[in-house]
Amino acid sequence: MWHSRTFWRFFLTSAALIVAAIGLLGFVVVGRVEKHSLEQLENTLRARAVLVRDVAQDRPAGELQERVADVGREIVTRITLIAADGTVLADSEKDPQQMDNHADRPEVQSARANRFGTATRPSDTLGVPMMYFALRADDPHGRAAYVRVALPLDTVQEQLAWYRRVVWTAALATAAGALALAFWLAGRISRPLQELTEGAERIAAGGYGHKVYAVGNDEIAALGRAFNSMSEHLEEQFTQLAEDRQQLRMILSGMVEGVVALDGEQRVVFANERAAQLLGFPAKAVVGRRLWEVVRRSGLQDVVQRALAGPEPSRQELSWSGTATQNVTVHAARLEGTPPRGAVLVLHDTTELRRLERMRRDFVANVSHELKTPLSIIKACVETLLEGAADDPDHRGPFLQQIADQGDRLHALILDLLSLARIEGGTEILQFQEVALAPLVTASLERHRTRAESKKQTLETVASGQRLVTSENSDSSLPATSHWPLATGLAAWADEEAVHEILDNLIDNAVKYTPEGGRIRVGWFLEDGEVCLQVADSGIGIPEQDLPRIFERFYRVDKARSRELGGTGLGLSIVKHLAQAMHGSVGVASEVGKGTTFTVRLPRVPVA
Repeated sequence: MWHSRTFWRFFLTSAALIVAAIGLLGFVVVGRVEKHSLEQLENTLRARAVLVRDVAQDRPAGELQERVADVGREIVTRITLIAADGTVLADSEKDPQQMDNHADRPEVQSARANRFGTATRPSDTLGVPMMYFALRADDPHGRAAYVRVALPLDTVQEQLAWYRRVVWTAALATAAGALALAFWLAGRISRPLQELTEGAERIAAGGYGHKVYAVGNDEIAALGRAFNSMSEHLEEQFTQLAEDRQQLRMILSGMVEGVVALDGEQRVVFANERAAQLLGFPAKAVVGRRLWEVVRRSGLQDVVQRALAGPEPSRQELSWSGTATQNVTVHAARLEGTPPRGAVLVLHDTTELRRLERMRRDFVANVSHELKTPLSIIKACVETLLEGAADDPDHRGPFLQQIADQGDRLHALILDLLSLARIEGGTEILQFQEVALAPLVTASLERHRTRAESKKQTLETVASGQRLVTSENSDSSLPATSHWPLATGLAAWADEEAVHEILDNLIDNAVKYTPEGGRIRVGWFLEDGEVCLQVADSGIGIPEQDLPRIFERFYRVDKARSRELGGTGLGLSIVKHLAQAMHGSVGVASEVGKGTTFTVRLPRVPVA
């Protein structure tokens, strides 16, 4: 309140009006009392002058002095009888022989002209303030032409001083009460206004929902209630806006697409995490900075400029080279307004799409090539037979055998393609059950034993729960030093035919790429709650740069050698998709010249 301008303006204005009004009223009252007192004194002197005139009429000159002195003592008034020429005939207070001529006295002059006259001045004879009243006698028989009476003003002035004290004391008391009332009213009026001001400042600072004290039926109380209602509505609206903004940020942050909002000067207003990942900047640190300062990507600035220049959205696919090629499609749209208020960029990561498209093209090319090779051989053999070799019993056998072999190769390729398509499409029906690994491993090894023995290879089973390598990234194919509990009765929760196919493909690859005299081992064990199958060989190994791609369809490390050894190029891809379909995974560890180890992880049989 003490710092409220409204309070002091209202209080000081009221105080000035109160002091001015009471002061003016005091002066009027004091003046009126003084005037009334003097009028009363004048009326008293008039009455006494008339009495003295009547007493002094027809008196001889010798008796006037004595008579005037007696009457003056009786009525306690100074009496002076004056002749027409101004000579003092008698005086109740002094010897008339010693008094000056009174013809020039103001009251005498006024009485001469108007029958009576009044004057207030210090007495020349007595030396005290007096009020004089002169009355023209109009007595043709008397010697006294004027009767003058006078009273001292001391008593009147004492009364007037008392009246002044009373009036000004009352005025001061009234002013003090009025000022106190004005002070209270100023505080009562300014306090709600100050609370409203403070409440408005708190709302401006973000304190939505703040309320002020509003009681009564006056306009200020109504204003306070309106303010509280406004504050409540503002709180609801800003809460809803904050929720909507947070929800929008959550939606934008969870989007697969990157979103960047720019103002008219290309400063970043908002960027979600996906945009930060695609453009390579911290999402929160770029707000308020210009886009070209934080993103150095060729072509992006051109897309933004085109979007800001025209009403039509701009779209362009950009490609950035780095550790890996990245493809991003940028959609830029201008925000409405003149001049433009900014733009919104939506970024789609098309890297995986382009990779899949390349894989599709490669797949089509690889399938075409894989089909073309056996068909070319079959066509050449048929043409040779048609040209006469069919009639030669000694030469037609090899050609017919080539046709049969290439037909089997085509048949296997088609079966693998169909199987892979079913697995990838989710149409392959898998029957999950408890699958004992020991019989499956034994059966798979027996199916490949003849081929392995023809190459003088050794097939071994590691059924003691011993891990063949310490990790999938190990460079060694020798048994690890860690031992696991006996795993001869270990079972996986999987599809039996799928596990058969996985083992057949891995063992077949091991036999193909292991030179004569090599060794192939198959083991199984339990690790981290999963059943692990490992197929390790001492073959030629796989270069490190080719390891990430060996599970791709038709990918061959050495294409000439792979085709020479046979196979469709789909075996490892089928292994990977079958393992994933059974909620497992596959990994590889290899070193050129030392061998390769494949590890398949499958779920363990659930505990009843």
